[in-house]
Amino acid sequence: MRPARIQEVVASPYSWQDLPLGDWLLRQQQTLLDEQLPRIFGYHILKVGSLSAELSCHVSSVRHQLNVARESELAGVLAKPEHLPFQESCIDMCLLAHSLDFSKDPHQLLREVERVLTADGYIMLSGFNPISLLGLRRYVPLPRKGLPFSSRMFTPSRVKDWLNLLGFEVLSDERFAYTSFVNNRPAPLWFERFGRDYFRMTASCYFIVARKRRAPLTPVRNPRWVKPRIAATSVGG
Repeated sequence: MRPARIQEVVASPYSWQDLPLGDWLLRQQQTLLDEQLPRIFGYHILKVGSLSAELSCHVSSVRHQLNVARESELAGVLAKPEHLPFQESCIDMCLLAHSLDFSKDPHQLLREVERVLTADGYIMLSGFNPISLLGLRRYVPLPRKGLPFSSRMFTPSRVKDWLNLLGFEVLSDERFAYTSFVNNRPAPLWFERFGRDYFRMTASCYFIVARKRRAPLTPVRNPRWVKPRIAATSVGG
């Protein structure tokens, strides 16, 4: 298993158009996002990364939405996603579209998201799956330095393990894009349906929704440990 933290710089896309089938990928993830957003309530939504900034959260009732990225025309705050310049417990939902795929330290990125999320806050993230036609492309003796073949690619199960360790409850895990991204056309609709029904683990992309679960600071005491109160009784004269 490759280490999650690396030292070298990871070339990341500036927009969805930098990826093969970028417009199609954007539409697929926008559809999945629109299905989840109505459950989000609160005051602030944070989009992490340039790809997240291009996704719309207009169907959500949360009106204040902020974009943070290293560089992006849509970013309201320019900063490293691994070091978010926000105080603790102030964000109700974080969106990470392929942010882990292009992060030098995905553990630190998730820790920062957990830090800024409120109790019971949501995280929605997408990524490329190495156990897929896209992942197998790495082992073909052809040029593979371009996007998305040069991305990190972590398995959905590994990402869910990281989320569980940080105290998140995974609510949804959707799979899509049964293609190698070599051609300029997405897989036919019937092939997508066939893949979801019978080869779900081999999808090239995943979309995970999780919710932060914080244990109460004051534990519930066992009733046997509580001393009974002495009832005051009147004394007859």
